[in-house]
Amino acid sequence: MSDMTVGAGGSDEVVDFLGMLHDYSSWLVLARHPSLYETLEWEDPPLIVKQVLGHTRAGQTRICRDLLRVTGGSVLTDAAPEFVPPVDDPELYLHLLVTRMRHRQLSMAALVADAQAEAARCGARLLRTHCWAGEDGRLVREYEELGFTATLEFEALRSDGSFWPGQVLQIRL
Repeated sequence: MSDMTVGAGGSDEVVDFLGMLHDYSSWLVLARHPSLYETLEWEDPPLIVKQVLGHTRAGQTRICRDLLRVTGGSVLTDAAPEFVPPVDDPELYLHLLVTRMRHRQLSMAALVADAQAEAARCGARLLRTHCWAGEDGRLVREYEELGFTATLEFEALRSDGSFWPGQVLQIRL
């Protein structure tokens, strides 16, 4: 992992960040989690574009690089999304963890380590995130391999009336 560095993201990395999110939803979802694709909601322009731009303007994006290019990205905030119950402990919340497929394991590990360091730096005692929990829980297990512990299962109501199965995960610092 010595070739991987993580730092604050800016407007120069927005296209890379959005490209990785697109590749993730187009390739990984279909190859490894085929039923997730059916649960994604799309709009024009995609909400994710607005979210990434907003997080970038707020200084909340983190970018992982190797010697040649951007290999991953994430968003760190001091608040969980509205569908995740609040906690009493100070926390940092990891959103939109995404990587290029070729660098998936190293970039994910680097971004999670960076999130833990940022949480400790700002005095948070908890790092939380969430992910899709459908199929057989493979994605949840990937997060557990990165040091997270699964806590709360939830279902988010989608605009079409169906539910998106999710899992909240945490690392105590």
